[in-house]
Amino acid sequence: MQIMESKSYYKIREFSDLREMIRQSVSLYGNLPAFRFREHPDGKVIKRTYREVGTDTDAFGSALLGLGLADEKIAIIGENSYRWAISHLAVVNGVGVSVPLDRLLKPEEILPLLERGKVSAVIFDKSFLDTMIEAAKQMPSIRAFVCMNCSSKDSGLFPGDDRWYLFDSLLSKGRKMLDDGNTDYADRPIDPEQIASLLFTSGTTSMSKGVLLRNRNITQDIIALAKVVKFPVGTRMLSILPLHHTFENTCGLLYGLYMGACICMCDGLRYIQKNMEEYRINLLIGVPALFESFYRKVKDTLKKQDKEELIDKMIRVTRVLRKVKIDLRRIIFGKIHKAFGGKFRIGICGAAPIDPEIIRFFDDIGVHILQGYGLTETSPVVAGCNSKVFVPGTVGHPLAGITIAIDNETDGMEGEILVKGPVVMAGYYEDDEATAAAIDADGWFHTGDVGRVDENGCLSITGRLKSMIVLKSGKKVFPEEIEQLITRYPFIKESMVFADVEPRGDVVINAKFVIDPQYMKREGITEEELAARLEQVVREINLEIPGYKGIRNFVYSFKDLIKTTTQKVKRNNEIAGIQEALDRAKVKFRRITGKNIDLLDSMLEITPLEEIRDEDESESSSDDDKSDHSSDAAAPRKDEDGERGK
Repeated sequence: MQIMESKSYYKIREFSDLREMIRQSVSLYGNLPAFRFREHPDGKVIKRTYREVGTDTDAFGSALLGLGLADEKIAIIGENSYRWAISHLAVVNGVGVSVPLDRLLKPEEILPLLERGKVSAVIFDKSFLDTMIEAAKQMPSIRAFVCMNCSSKDSGLFPGDDRWYLFDSLLSKGRKMLDDGNTDYADRPIDPEQIASLLFTSGTTSMSKGVLLRNRNITQDIIALAKVVKFPVGTRMLSILPLHHTFENTCGLLYGLYMGACICMCDGLRYIQKNMEEYRINLLIGVPALFESFYRKVKDTLKKQDKEELIDKMIRVTRVLRKVKIDLRRIIFGKIHKAFGGKFRIGICGAAPIDPEIIRFFDDIGVHILQGYGLTETSPVVAGCNSKVFVPGTVGHPLAGITIAIDNETDGMEGEILVKGPVVMAGYYEDDEATAAAIDADGWFHTGDVGRVDENGCLSITGRLKSMIVLKSGKKVFPEEIEQLITRYPFIKESMVFADVEPRGDVVINAKFVIDPQYMKREGITEEELAARLEQVVREINLEIPGYKGIRNFVYSFKDLIKTTTQKVKRNNEIAGIQEALDRAKVKFRRITGKNIDLLDSMLEITPLEEIRDEDESESSSDDDKSDHSSDAAAPRKDEDGERGK
């Protein structure tokens, strides 16, 4: 086992629970803005100070206690908003257990989670009113339904029973309780070991796991972050990722409030650039797709203006100047910065791998994108780059107080990533078997991710055990490694690499490419030319990887891959969809290589499966070495030890 030890760089203020942290921030930052937001994209900007956040949290928490919800589980579902944040803060700081739900779930997925979670109240957006009315019919055990953005006029839509409330009405009631001297909420003791949040992982309702995070798990992750990254008080952050996800919840909301940031609520994905400009955002937490879109927009603009060579030349100049401690990046590349508001300096990227070239490019023009790593089960962040450790393509070192190990005795070799420390979850909700499988007797949490420690002592993520492809030869392929190489081609929006088993039992590597139609139109690429371009992509990719990892067959599509709200591809759903399409057309994947799979059902020219069975069975691929190599689309590649094939 290879052990990675953590380091600390900054002294921090200590706190024992989330309520103490919030009260410290209210005392320290008082009248500074904690939130800026709009009720509607075309509305006026509303500001809330730290003192107002403290009062609203105590008021709403008092009102919830007044409804008899002490120590109960309370679900929250809706768009990112100030009311969402206050609801969550109120619950975890003195009421009970917060159960954030994915706002993109369908009603038939939401209802079972409410039942599984045994929630006693739901705080929801108006868009979920019909779902909540159905929940009220099916679940009399739910004692309160609180609409975050309903007005008094909307209350006429509520059923006739007394379980329905308006957020603003409860907030007013709670303020009056505080004015009258009610201290029930403020005086409630908080045990750091008590459960603060129940988070259901992405997946089908029946398969998703409920992660139980203690108050201590979350506070220790905030402390671990604060000891390795430091941002000025007043840093303006843009909240884009859904608050139900622990990455945004811990890093974007709670850590933001800890460090005295101003959290600006994004008006929606199409308003990101506008919000960055008007709020003059300094820091942005996002997933790779967001930073990739920024990168492509900048590159496309430079290409249109015929300034690519000039920018490349100036990057080389600024690199030389930085070596002698002269940094002119934000001056020389000022026009690029202006497009992002002129103050954007830090990006924190997580949830999936990002092309190191994107990180290098932004660093070259004066924006630091720090890649991090973690899971819901680890509260979530356990490793990350920072101002002291910055190696593009890696997730840096473990955060302070967290130990990471690679389950392989040989230094530098890959293995499963294990985590130990105070951020590891209490366990899975009502699933002792799954908990025991994830956390071993020595306290190591088994992440299911595979990684290695590089020559800089930094952690590199190479794939997921669940997506790992095992060939007949026993060699292992991680799709994520190949997909990372594909990201460099701008006309491919995204990709998925997966395995297929041929009639003789050979396991081959296939790919599905999702094409960017706007890029094709802009560059004048016809669909007739597309297959040839993709074949070239496959040849180039296969040259860079060992032969046994080579892509054998590929298809393309103009439809986005099925993803979670944090943009992780749902591989099982995608593969099942591909197989269903193949079954309907009665063909094998290799017979449609190079074609648009969106049109599969209408491809009458494809030979039916029955007619190619004899051909498939007669193909000679008797040994693993042959099955490990690509067909016509592949050029010579590196062999297994990394040298060029001859």
